[in-house]
Amino acid sequence: MDHWAEIRMFLAVAEGGTVRAAANALSVNHATVIRGVARLEERLGSTLFDKMPSGYRLTEAGAEIVEQARMMESAASRIEAKAFGHDQKVSGVVRLTLPASFATDLLMPSLAMFKAAFPDIALEVIASLELANLGNREADVALRVVVSEDALPETLYGSRLCGFYSAYYCHRLFLQGHTTPAAWLLWHDAPAPTSWQPSGGINVSQTPVRFTETRSQFEAARAGMGITIAPCFLGDADPLLTRVPGGPVSHHGDIWLLTHEDTRRTKRVRLLCDHLRGAILGLAPRLEGRGVRDPLGIGKANAPD
Repeated sequence: MDHWAEIRMFLAVAEGGTVRAAANALSVNHATVIRGVARLEERLGSTLFDKMPSGYRLTEAGAEIVEQARMMESAASRIEAKAFGHDQKVSGVVRLTLPASFATDLLMPSLAMFKAAFPDIALEVIASLELANLGNREADVALRVVVSEDALPETLYGSRLCGFYSAYYCHRLFLQGHTTPAAWLLWHDAPAPTSWQPSGGINVSQTPVRFTETRSQFEAARAGMGITIAPCFLGDADPLLTRVPGGPVSHHGDIWLLTHEDTRRTKRVRLLCDHLRGAILGLAPRLEGRGVRDPLGIGKANAPD
């Protein structure tokens, strides 16, 4: 094992706090990390970590070199990105990061088409709300909801594709004489809306139901528990749900397609970007809440301009 691999393991333990976290970050087993750190300590003649019950804590010697290790990692990533940027093969790995709901509820058919068209491209889908570091090649392409263009790093190259909107939804039975009060289905720390009240004869319970995971919150609305806010592309497409009369439609940001300036010219990255751009533009009416499938005619009164 080379010297740089040992430094990467040291840095992963320093940042993760435990051997298990480091092993997960590097996709190796924990024994490999322990041996790598031990070899580095032997090479340097210093103890780099104190082993505590809660994990690994940097010693004074370890703290002195951790910043240099981060600089080495950054330099290595830039070298890798530069080389990757000149790769024009229609094969090899390309990593896409996007919100999980975009992957599972919006783009999977399109990604299947991409894979069928380019079978030699090894597509890796990273479905997460966490922001991947494109400069370090944690991902090559990102689809993100961006609140402000000013928040985008200067090293990223990207384009705005469309807006991202949400609305309030409930089960259709609440508009068909369902007498059970509808509970507000809220994120764990979110207040109930006070600037508007549901119309259409919906009775609202004074006791909300709170969630720490958005999929459960959405499924509760589908089960008839109450009223939830949800992305328009999810709520409008669900046959069990309808927009709540009187509820606002909110613009939460814009969907951007992002790559790093060093990797965007790689052919497989360009192919994936072109494919995703076409897919998102085709889905823009759903994402912006303009594709309301509402046989009761309720959504017409609260669709976005």
